Amino acid sequence: MNLLDIKELSYGDIFNIFRLTDEIKTGMHKNFLIGKTFILFFPESSLRTRISFERGIKDQGGECIIFPPEALDKKEQLKDVIKYIENWAHGVIVRHADFLKITELARHSNIPVINAMTTVNHPCEILSDLYAIHKRREQFQNITYTFVGPAGNI
Repeated sequence: MNLLDIKELSYGDIFNIFRLTDEIKTGMHKNFLIGKTFILFFPESSLRTRISFERGIKDQGGECIIFPPEALDKKEQLKDVIKYIENWAHGVIVRHADFLKITELARHSNIPVINAMTTVNHPCEILSDLYAIHKRREQFQNITYTFVGPAGNI
């Protein structure tokens, strides 16, 4: 399953993610990423999001290989890039300004692609915020959430 845009998730999907989060927090799925490798495309300026992904993957026994997002801006077609990555990785996490690049990767991918922030949305941050709200207020469906993208580089 890809995670590109929060609008692609149903309430059931969101609650399943919350349930899995609770299970992970209790240690129920300890080391479930052993033997799994994730390719991360992150700019040097990313601190919190990159650290969160790296730490989460490593805490569950997985490995990370990190590239700058500019690696996706080369002439090589993204279809070819993702097919090569599939030979070596179990998932791709991308923080890139261009949402279309992430959707293009996902369109051709047989492994999960996660949007770690574009100039149009940040589904992982929205999910983490909703999870925190859900822990304090069971019914969060009527909350309005607005993503305000960064003024400069992501």
